[in-house]
Amino acid sequence: MIQSIQQETGNAISTMEHGNVLMQEGLSRNADVASALARIDEQSRSAGQQFAAITTATQEQSSTATLLSSNLQSIALANSEQREVVSNLAITARELEVLAAGLRQEVDRFR
Repeated sequence: MIQSIQQETGNAISTMEHGNVLMQEGLSRNADVASALARIDEQSRSAGQQFAAITTATQEQSSTATLLSSNLQSIALANSEQREVVSNLAITARELEVLAAGLRQEVDRFR
């Protein structure tokens, strides 16, 4: 009977030691998981910051594109106005040329 108790006690101790080993492995795995989760959290935060930076850059580019478009429209309008002024100057120059020719004829007639 004592031998049986000693054997069962040995088995219990062996089981507890095995349980302790399993517990240590579990704790080690938990630490690994916690470390992995911390890295995931850090990378998620970094990705969020990068996304925010990309969003800001995209908004800035959009604003710049809008400003550029507005400036190009202003330039196009100014060019159109300048073409109209040049066209009017050409018409006025032709009218002055006709007037000058008429005045020359009048002067020649009185000579």
